[in-house]
Amino acid sequence: LIFIVIIPYVLIYSQNIGVLKYYMTMMVAFAHLLTRVGDKKLFGSLYQLNPIEFVPFISANFINIFALFGILWQCIEFSRKYELTNSVIYGILLFILALPFARAGLKFVLDNIDTYLRGKTSVEYKHNWHLIVFGLLYIIFILGLQAILLTLVGFSGELKLDYSSNNNLSNINISNMVTKKLNKSKKTNSNNPINRFLNKFTLSNMSNFKK
Repeated sequence: LIFIVIIPYVLIYSQNIGVLKYYMTMMVAFAHLLTRVGDKKLFGSLYQLNPIEFVPFISANFINIFALFGILWQCIEFSRKYELTNSVIYGILLFILALPFARAGLKFVLDNIDTYLRGKTSVEYKHNWHLIVFGLLYIIFILGLQAILLTLVGFSGELKLDYSSNNNLSNINISNMVTKKLNKSKKTNSNNPINRFLNKFTLSNMSNFKK
């Protein structure tokens, strides 16, 4: 209700459609983090990696499907500006960052951070605040990595499109210049009195052969 209904409804109602498509791809990471650090009675069944009961199974799969719709949404918009190859690469990177990195990657980071800090320090970590801090830092890292990789993909596609468009423009300009030169030379030759005499009274014009 919170992740799939309320938050998307608020974003749509406030006309933040652009934020919604990015939220959908990162929803797995936020749901997984809240399941790990939140109250088990409230959020224990929100997003389990290996659900056994019915409610966790339904919840996790709805969130996964919602994230896949966000990936598909971004890929369709990306394909309208760039070529198909860049769009496929864009979708693959989004899928890797939105699902494997947000699931197995976040679990690996939180487990190792928790083991290291509890073994090396004597600080009492109430409410798992250390997992919240490092979990949010990991999500920020995913967002930064996503922005860098997808910017590189878009930049390469933009260069390719600009290069092809520049080639087309240059070819059009060259052909126009050649056409103008030929028309100008024809006009100049036709106005020359010597050429007019040759065309009218000599065999340089084949129509005079009959005459």
